[in-house]
Amino acid sequence: MTEQQFSQLDTLLLQGISLLETLSSIYDKELEALSSKDLDLLSDITQEKTGLLNRFHNFTLERVELLKSFSIETSKEDYSSAGLSEPFASKIDERNLTIKSHLKELQQKNNRNEQTIYRNQQNINQLLSIVRGHDKKDQLYNKAGGSGLYKAQSRIGKA
Repeated sequence: MTEQQFSQLDTLLLQGISLLETLSSIYDKELEALSSKDLDLLSDITQEKTGLLNRFHNFTLERVELLKSFSIETSKEDYSSAGLSEPFASKIDERNLTIKSHLKELQQKNNRNEQTIYRNQQNINQLLSIVRGHDKKDQLYNKAGGSGLYKAQSRIGKA
């Protein structure tokens, strides 16, 4: 790999790292919007997140194409140091490790936000049940999906 090729790849990897750092802050803002139940802010954040995820997808495709143009095989799990001379390989490995750690962090933040959404949904369902006057004892099915009390089942059977 020439110094110019290394420079292109390094610049591209730095752009990817920057995108992931921006996405990380977006996930934090999303959690705040979910916690405060601010739908307008959540809508704006969702649009921004979608745009950043599309940009990261394009970054990934561009990175693969660049590596293919350098005759570096991209089908391996860790292609970074394959076929590269030592001063370049260690720097590329470092950038790839940074990208992987950011991706793991984003996955954890996404799971955290998903749990927040699930808890909010459960709370809303409970509030709706209270407003509608449904008694929790009269549920047809329990949380595990098994049959609940017979009273609710018998009313459906009579209908």
